[in-house]
Amino acid sequence: MPKYGPFPSKEADLNSYFQIVVPYLLENRIRLLISQANQDLISSKLEAWNEIFPQSQNSNTKTKTIIQIKDEAKEELMTALRAVYADIPASIWTIEDRNTLNMPERSTSKTPVPVPTTVPIGQVNTSRRLEHTISFTNEDGSSAKPFGVHGCQIWYKIGTPAVDPSELSFMFTDTSSPHIHQFNGEHVGKNVYYWLRWENTRGETGPWSDVVMATITG
Repeated sequence: MPKYGPFPSKEADLNSYFQIVVPYLLENRIRLLISQANQDLISSKLEAWNEIFPQSQNSNTKTKTIIQIKDEAKEELMTALRAVYADIPASIWTIEDRNTLNMPERSTSKTPVPVPTTVPIGQVNTSRRLEHTISFTNEDGSSAKPFGVHGCQIWYKIGTPAVDPSELSFMFTDTSSPHIHQFNGEHVGKNVYYWLRWENTRGETGPWSDVVMATITG
C-alpha cells in the first residue's frame, strides 16, 4: 500500500514503481504537457537512483554513506515526480494514467490539503564530531507538523551564506524530527547554513525558514 501519495512504502516496490512511471511519463510527455526541464529532471534523478540503489542492496558495497546517498536520491526523485504530477492538468488525466502512476482521482468532498503557510524553526546540535543533529518544530513551538504536511525539507550550503535558493543543496525531506547528517573530514571547521521549509502530501512547499548556521566540529 502507498505510504505517501502514490509511492509504495517498500523500497523494492518503490524501485519497480520508478522503473515504470518515469518511462511512461517520458513516452507520454507531449500529451501530458511535461516541460523539457521536467523531462530532464526526472531522467537525471532516475539515473542517479539507478546508480546508487543496487549498491545499497549489495552487502559488499552497502555502507552508511551509500545508504545516506540512496535516501537522498529517493527523496529527490519523489519530489521531482510530485512536481510533474502537480503540473499535469486534471482534465487530461486518463484512467490508464491514474492506474499506471497510482494517482486515483481525488474526491471533491474531501477537505483539500492546503499549501503550507507557516515555517519550521530549526536548531542544530553540533556536539558530535562531523555530525549535525537538525531538529525542527512549527513556528508556534509545536512539535506536531501542520495539517497536510508530509515532512520538512532541509537544504544547506557549506562555507558562505546563500543569497538565493539556487545556491543551496538538497539534504533530505524528513517526516519526523530530528534529522542526523554526517560530513566528511575535509569540512571540519566550516560553517553550514540551513534553510528549511514544510512540504505537504502533494509536494507543495511553504515559505523558507530563517537561516540556521552551525559549524562542523572535528
